[in-house]
Amino acid sequence: MKPWSFITVLSLLVVISCKKEDGLPKDIPDCLRQTIETAKQNEYGIEEVVEYEYQGQIVYAHTPSSKIADAATPIYDVTCNYVCSVGGFGGPMISQCNGENFFDKAIKKRVIWTR
Repeated sequence: MKPWSFITVLSLLVVISCKKEDGLPKDIPDCLRQTIETAKQNEYGIEEVVEYEYQGQIVYAHTPSSKIADAATPIYDVTCNYVCSVGGFGGPMISQCNGENFFDKAIKKRVIWTR
């Protein structure tokens, strides 16, 4: 086998092994996986789940469906404990999460799931 063929096959195997059969990354918490599986059944629930680094920890923003007017985005930690809610109806102060503006301070890592 030629070296470039081996590298191509190896790369393909690595990419395939990074996701579970449900299409979600292997390294997400089980509680988050369950939340997403439930959301898949409800068109008015979560539109997407995004992973952020915020105040030294990994958190997950559960962006609500666009079918819900002015809904806030709840933020959860890696054990699926509620941290805060940001956005929605009410002006700039509703972007506060634990004393800081979430959208100014959070570092987006990756999109975990989108509808």
